[in-house]
Amino acid sequence: MKHEVQVETMRTLLSLRERQRNQDMLDEVVQLPVRIYTDADILRQEMATVFRHYPMLAGHASHVREAGSYLLSDWAKFPYVVVRGQDGRLRAFLNTCRHRGARIVSGKEERLKAFVCPFHGWTYGLDGNLRSVTRSHNFPGLDCKQYGLHELPVIEHAGLIWIHPTPGARMDLPAYLGPIGEDLQHFGLDDLVSYRKNTVIKHANWKLLIKTYLEGYHVPFLHRETLSRAFHRGVIAHLEHGLHIRLAAARTNVLDALQVDSASWRILDYASVYYSLFPHTFFIMHPDYVSINSFYPEAPDCTIWTHEMLYRATEFKGEEGQAALAKRFAYTNDAVFDNEDFAVAEHVQSGLLYGANEFHTLGLEEGLLAVFQQNIERAMMQHKPSLPAGERGGVRSHGLPELS
Repeated sequence: MKHEVQVETMRTLLSLRERQRNQDMLDEVVQLPVRIYTDADILRQEMATVFRHYPMLAGHASHVREAGSYLLSDWAKFPYVVVRGQDGRLRAFLNTCRHRGARIVSGKEERLKAFVCPFHGWTYGLDGNLRSVTRSHNFPGLDCKQYGLHELPVIEHAGLIWIHPTPGARMDLPAYLGPIGEDLQHFGLDDLVSYRKNTVIKHANWKLLIKTYLEGYHVPFLHRETLSRAFHRGVIAHLEHGLHIRLAAARTNVLDALQVDSASWRILDYASVYYSLFPHTFFIMHPDYVSINSFYPEAPDCTIWTHEMLYRATEFKGEEGQAALAKRFAYTNDAVFDNEDFAVAEHVQSGLLYGANEFHTLGLEEGLLAVFQQNIERAMMQHKPSLPAGERGGVRSHGLPELS
């Protein structure tokens, strides 16, 4: 985040703190129909639109620095592999053999010199070209040039790897991310390394899980023994760009900034900064580490959640540094995310079966949940204009007809 943006955001937070109000969101009470979390047809449409036509964050660039290093998809519904070639070029392919569709890279390989199918031994170069076919006499007339791996668009930007699910699609990340991309670049993510990545199945809708991050109303209650101490009387400022959302949440010590010249303000000393990166990633800038959370729907009530923690190696040295990282990961991943945020999301999901609520009613401090839902529905309609309103889900003002 550019320093002038940090200062502007800090001034907004200090003004909000004085008024004890979050920055205006939708400025009205709205309702979300609970069927958006249970309807298999809605998920099917999301898969065909939201998860088909937009760039997705694949992971941190530190995983693919060296030739032969690779990133593997965490989601069987989009099975890709990103690899750094011997020529230094980054490429991405569907992780599927062109013979009979076996998965080529298992994730157990330390480095790749080639792609070798474990089923029948077909071998591909790291450029995706089919190099050899075992017992080739069984395939008279086979043109190897026509049997390369299916390539996918991939870009390294702001220290992160971005992939597009649609072969041949164009990715303009600076335009897509706008000022949020500029933030990520100026935070120096390229200098970070990975500490640990966790992959867990959660029994809740993917949107329900992401939405736990998009409001601070719950913090004094759900997180009374954890986060509430760091965010006492906290307020939130936000920015929307396209389908993405940035939140800055003032920490308990935010008023200390008034004792310091704004020229030396560093926003992470006084706030945590969060990014909802459409469609499926929630990025958190903590004071001295980063959390990348991604969510992959398996079913309306089942989601793969991954959480990777990044850190700056110069700030966590030796055994003492590793112990500090372990403590941070256990606190963030286990105590806060898993045992509080996502535990309650799973309880909400299970309660949807019993019909107690037809809608979830969102107050003024929960407006970004509706903004996120509207972004999803906007994306669905853009790529599926014939989609009827009933399948979209629908955000509506309290007591008013559905908004389109």
